Amino acid sequence: MPLNLGVSSVILFYFISGYLMGRSYGRFQQHSVRPVRDFYVDRLLKLMPQYVLIVILTAVLMRLLGPAQYALFLNQAIDPLKVVLNLALLPVNYVFDPLAIKAILPSPIVPPAWSLSTEFHFYLLLPLILLLGRVGFLLLIALAAFVQIAALFHGDGWFNSNNFGYRFIFGVLVFFLAGLAYGRREDGFYRRIVQAYFLLYLLMLLVIAPSFGLFRNPWVTELLLGAALTLPLITIALNSKPSGVRWVALDDLLGRMAYPIFISHVLVFFCCEKLLKLTPTEDGPLYVLSVIGGSLFASLLLVRLQAWVEQYRIRRRGFASMNSHK
Repeated sequence: MPLNLGVSSVILFYFISGYLMGRSYGRFQQHSVRPVRDFYVDRLLKLMPQYVLIVILTAVLMRLLGPAQYALFLNQAIDPLKVVLNLALLPVNYVFDPLAIKAILPSPIVPPAWSLSTEFHFYLLLPLILLLGRVGFLLLIALAAFVQIAALFHGDGWFNSNNFGYRFIFGVLVFFLAGLAYGRREDGFYRRIVQAYFLLYLLMLLVIAPSFGLFRNPWVTELLLGAALTLPLITIALNSKPSGVRWVALDDLLGRMAYPIFISHVLVFFCCEKLLKLTPTEDGPLYVLSVIGGSLFASLLLVRLQAWVEQYRIRRRGFASMNSHK
């Protein structure tokens, strides 16, 4: 099976989320009277309006235009319960055995939203995690690492590299926590945790996995590659900030477009097939160009719509974003 770098990117996404959300929640602790509540509301306002819009639009178009042949998973039956569960977001992580919710199967209405749901699980846990203290944090990241790595030794069954190793918070919490520790690396305790994380996954990638034949299990290569690359990549990124007004503005725009593209691109596939009558097999280059153009257009539109929500979100919480130019 060819290497799927999208899986590695998800691991990097988990790590970055842990890094950013740890810093974000710290600012709520500094500036807010009710930091837990305000942090939760802020996350909802940041991510849910666009997600809810795409879920509803996808469900309506699937009902009106019928199932797609080429858009991944957009050929499923739509009913009110499935829509409600998808709008709730947290349940859409549970489309994998042994914790699958049958009413959501075979996939979320927004197929990649399972990873967004995983992230929201981390948001809910974050204030509790930070109450654990150093010993509690160390025990939790050790437990999560044990679950995640143990899952890599199993290619099938109820406990395997695809579900507990990649999808469910029980294992992938290790990546969020490593990112959280990285955000506190000035403290020697957390710096040593980050170093241990990096060495552990480098050892898994270069020694343990080849020795035990783990690369034959689903996603193990991609998972370990992503885990080992998180630290060097984020270090490079943080030391390569754009300079100049135009580059900073472009960097900001691309950052704001990333999430809308993530949640809307499968819907764009659907629209290209059902509305433009284009397919990847018969209209290859034109289909690809249409998907790229459609994804950019949908993303810019969602960014524009979210800008109205952002004004209220920033005003409500009472302090600016961590980006100084915002």
